[in-house]
Parts: sequence; C-alpha cells; structure tokens
Amino acid sequence: MQPHEYSIIGHSRAMIGRYLAIFAGLASSAIAAVVALSFDIAQKLELTASNPGVIVLPISAAVIYTFGHALFDSWMWRWPLILKLLKIPNLNGTWNCKGQTINSAGEVTFDWSATIRITQTWEKLRIYLNTGQSKSASIAASLVHEPGRGYILMYSYRNEPRAGEVELKSHIGYAELELNESLTEAYGDYFNNKGRLTCGRMILTRQGD
Repeated sequence: MQPHEYSIIGHSRAMIGRYLAIFAGLASSAIAAVVALSFDIAQKLELTASNPGVIVLPISAAVIYTFGHALFDSWMWRWPLILKLLKIPNLNGTWNCKGQTINSAGEVTFDWSATIRITQTWEKLRIYLNTGQSKSASIAASLVHEPGRGYILMYSYRNEPRAGEVELKSHIGYAELELNESLTEAYGDYFNNKGRLTCGRMILTRQGD
C-alpha cells in the first residue's frame, strides 16, 4: 500500500510551496541572465550566432521547482534546522511496541508485542504494525506539537489477520500517541471498532537506526 498524506496542525505546506516557487523563479532568472551573458560574449567572440535565452527561462523555472520540491519532500525537510523551524517530527524508523488489551472494567486481559515501521516524507506518511498474528497499516494521520511535552500522533488504521487466525477479524481502529521531545519513546491508547470491539494501551520505544 502506498503512503498517504497527513496533516500537521499549525504547519502550512502551501507557504512552503510559495517559497519554493519564489526560489525557482529567482534561480531561473539568474540562470537566464548567466546564459544570456554567456551567449552575448560568445557572439562578440564570433563563436555563435543564436541566443535561446527566451526558451531557457520557462524550462529552467519548471525544472528547478520540480526538482526542488522533490528534494525538499524526500530529503531536505529532515535537516535539523528545518525540522526545528517547521516543528515537524521525523518519525522514520522501526519502533518496538508493547501493548495491553483492556476490557470494559479496566482490567488487562491480554499482553501483546509488535514491531512498528514508520515511513515518512514531508507530504506523506505510513505506519505499519506487525504482531505476527495480524498486521495493520494507517489510512489517515495527523500530527500536532505540544510545547514542553512533545508531539501527538493521531491515526486511523485497518487491521487484517494473517491466514489461520480464525479468532481474529478484520477491523478498523484509531490510535493516539504522545511522543517525547527527543522522539525516542511514545505512549497512548488505541480503540478498535467495526469488526473487533477492543481497546488498550501502547508503549513504543524507538530502535537505533
């Protein structure tokens, strides 16, 4: 399954897009000026008789914006200074998860463990959970920064049991996790519905990459 878009409360991707467009325009103008100057010098030296500067400007702007956006989405957004300015947590990596299923009386009925793999770019995110008996993947997510506390990750998911797990049923659910400022640990709750009415707690510990 492909990663999906996710929202970041308080962060405007449109604003970043405008900055990238401004940079692309300025960079293309600079390139056009350099190219025009180069052809002017070449003409004076009788090395060429044509000047394609009119074509260079729009092509350069489109290329610069396309590559700039791709680089920012996949790589540049992870730079520590940019992460700090934009208040976006980099959650990429593998997390160990310890969970507890809780009944309506508040009693723990089952302890379980899982491996969670998070893949994230600036625009898209995917959260995969594998318990051995079942697997789930996120279908929607959002992030919010809580000053002095860390980040809140909220996401909904679809869970599918593995072949042979006759006691488990396909279901959807929702989880809300609070991550510390250093992004090494998280804890929170989950709630299942439409196929499995259960809830419980989750504690995540990030593996060293």
